[in-house]
Amino acid sequence: MSRRDPWSAAGLLAFFALLFVAVFGERIAPHETIYFVVEHGRDPRPYEPGLVFPFGSDVLGRDLFSLVLAGARTTLVVVIVGGLARVGVAAILAMLVAVSRRARAVVDAASELAAAVPATLIVLLIVLVFVRGETTFLVFIGAVLLTGWAGTYRVLRAELDRLRGMAFTDSAAAIGARRSRILLRHHLPHLTPMLSVSAGQQSIASLVALAELGVLGVFVGTTRNISIEESLSFVPAGQRNRALIADPPEWGGLLANARGTESLWATRWEFLVPGVAFALLAVALAAIGAALARRYARRDILPDLRGRGAAVLAVVTALLILLTAAVPERYASAREWAADARAALADAGGDLPDAFADAGLEPVGGGYTVERTATRVVQTAPASVRVGGAEVRESADGPLDATPVLFRDSGGGTVRAPLVFASWGLSAADHRPAPILGVPDLGAIIADWPDDYATVDVRGKVVVVLRAMRIATGTRTTNGPDVESSIQNALKRGPAAVIYVDPQLPSVARGVSPSGASPYDRLRALGPVPLSAAGPPVMAMSVTAADRLLASVGIRPSEIYGALRSEAIPSDSTYAKRSAARDLDVMAEVVVPASAQEARVRSVVAAVPSTTPGAAHVVVWGVLVPGSTAPSSDVLVALARSLAHRSVPVILVGFDPSVDPARNARAVADRLDGRRVGMVIVLDDLTGPALRFRSPNGDLIP
Repeated sequence: MSRRDPWSAAGLLAFFALLFVAVFGERIAPHETIYFVVEHGRDPRPYEPGLVFPFGSDVLGRDLFSLVLAGARTTLVVVIVGGLARVGVAAILAMLVAVSRRARAVVDAASELAAAVPATLIVLLIVLVFVRGETTFLVFIGAVLLTGWAGTYRVLRAELDRLRGMAFTDSAAAIGARRSRILLRHHLPHLTPMLSVSAGQQSIASLVALAELGVLGVFVGTTRNISIEESLSFVPAGQRNRALIADPPEWGGLLANARGTESLWATRWEFLVPGVAFALLAVALAAIGAALARRYARRDILPDLRGRGAAVLAVVTALLILLTAAVPERYASAREWAADARAALADAGGDLPDAFADAGLEPVGGGYTVERTATRVVQTAPASVRVGGAEVRESADGPLDATPVLFRDSGGGTVRAPLVFASWGLSAADHRPAPILGVPDLGAIIADWPDDYATVDVRGKVVVVLRAMRIATGTRTTNGPDVESSIQNALKRGPAAVIYVDPQLPSVARGVSPSGASPYDRLRALGPVPLSAAGPPVMAMSVTAADRLLASVGIRPSEIYGALRSEAIPSDSTYAKRSAARDLDVMAEVVVPASAQEARVRSVVAAVPSTTPGAAHVVVWGVLVPGSTAPSSDVLVALARSLAHRSVPVILVGFDPSVDPARNARAVADRLDGRRVGMVIVLDDLTGPALRFRSPNGDLIP
């Protein structure tokens, strides 16, 4: 009676163990990868094993054991595909040189070159020098493949040379078998043990390369920069509250987060937990390779592939993968809430106070509505600017080349006054030096520059100001004053009107802005728009429109900007020695028709009846935007119907931002006075099928 080989049992056990962890790892993990315990009393992070989690936490307070389980699938796929790719390329090249002597010299030379360079160095160079951005898994696999095939190729080539001199090869050739058939039918099965061992070895080599990159601080795959400071009740000195993490959490990224002298002495679990996972995976891969090599050392693999054993193995593997559908998903109750909310959204609509009342929400502070009357100044007709015989009109040139700017400090009406040119509108009095780490800022650079507003008197006149995009000093470039500051600095000098020339106006008007929001929209959001209809009008215009308007007085902004390199004013230019500001001896007319109107602002506030007195509330703040294709009011109604009977501390706010957003928000906040608020979720820009959260530091930490 033949004894079963214990290595076959070990290899089979290792295979199913790896398959189970890859398929179920993320679901059986005690916690999700986004679960953070940012504070645990006064205990410092990372938490030691047993304090919060059995195996300890990473620096951000996440369960290391859960991260290892959740990252197993990604790590397994990357290293196994990388190892098999190396062996596959080596096998193809070895068989190629076996049938083609011409290719042998070229492939042998390439293998010598590939074997001479350390694989980790090549991977590092490709990642850091050529890719530079995020290293995708395909890039990593390609990098490890570049050099790792050489050793396996040499072994397979030598074995094929040995097999070619065997008697069975001569016999097959004698009966007329072609070289390619001899190679595929007779030689390839003999290579199975070597291929099995090599596949295990090369997968382990890919695993080692992944670990080495982690030790060097290089991440493979997408990353997220996480800051947890906004979630802390206090920020202790000397503790890391920001880290770059791998998403999904592959194991090399866990080693990258564990770098540092502190982890060597005080927080060893940070690298020991993923390190043990690396070691166990390497042992499992080696066991599978050794088991296959021992089984097929004296046995042909082809009959096994057609036998019942292979079919049973395939069926069991498929059933294990299909079993994932039976494993319950996390947070079933939360998913039920979401399903209820989607169902409620189908027939959402109507008046918010009535919808909140019908859903069973309770009013806050005596009523559902927060109403106030506000005065606003609105533009009543297109604006225009005339200088001599030239004219720029909003109706013809706006908004790409001309747009009026009504905000808190500006106004409307018709102004006819002398025209003056204030050049860049730079004054050291407006920008105090505040260098950071010895790097000069705008205030330090222009401290000795002439004052444009001291050179010319702008009081009661129409002033033209060019936007100073950047200022170059030596090899450094500093941003000039932002749009808001430039316009407000001009207005506080008492002009009758301001013409602001902005090279970026056409881009901003098309919705393209480096900061993501139009600076003119930010100005308009400062407060009541504006405080008085009699304030000085402000007109922003492009370089093209300004050329047409000011050509008769000898000013061509296009030539001024064209003389600058990258629109940056050199700190050693004539502007640093003598101001270009001057009177233009011509009258200008600025017309921004506007009038004051009264408006009624109404926000809506309601709370879910809660049985937990004193609990911190989640405030869902929906911005009511008229004409929106996905109105937040519908989402608020759906949430009201879904949450009303669940007794959770949630407050829903339908916020009216019109006229004066700041004072409107203050009125709502006064209504909420006395209720603890733990989190505010703002519903804004509702597009697409998924919720995307943004917070001051770029990520929301649940």
